[in-house]
Amino acid sequence: MITHHLNRHLTEEQRRRWIDLLQDAADAVDLPDDPEFRSAFMAYVEWGTRLAKFNSNRKPGYGPAEEPMPQWGWGVPGGPYQPQSGS
Repeated sequence: MITHHLNRHLTEEQRRRWIDLLQDAADAVDLPDDPEFRSAFMAYVEWGTRLAKFNSNRKPGYGPAEEPMPQWGWGVPGGPYQPQSGS
């Protein structure tokens, strides 16, 4: 998944637009609208879009194979994913 975003140079405006589209799609397919579910869903969307934007703007020569595929979880030990140096 990381390689799909490399050299795309995503902007903050594009990231926020994607979030809006995902929210609209969630409503359109009647995903649960209770606050706990939507909070978790949007936390995942925020996390994923920030990683996509970060990876899309990596410096030349970055090799995605050097880092593990990040995984989102409920209160993962060790805190949020932090990319390795070289960004």
